Amino acid sequence: MDIENVSTGMSQERVQQEAAAKVQSLSIKNAEEQGEAFAKLMESTKVVTDTAVGNNVDLLG
Repeated sequence: MDIENVSTGMSQERVQQEAAAKVQSLSIKNAEEQGEAFAKLMESTKVVTDTAVGNNVDLLG
């Protein structure tokens, strides 16, 4: 192997590693944003305090 091929291979490997790290970083950021949005949604939900709700089912036949 000559120096040129080794250098090119090392450079390509470094670029691949940097790209993988960037994709992983973006993925983590996206997951955090989705988690924050879900937490906000859960906080905005109304808690049902009426114990009679859901006890009866109307059936039409």
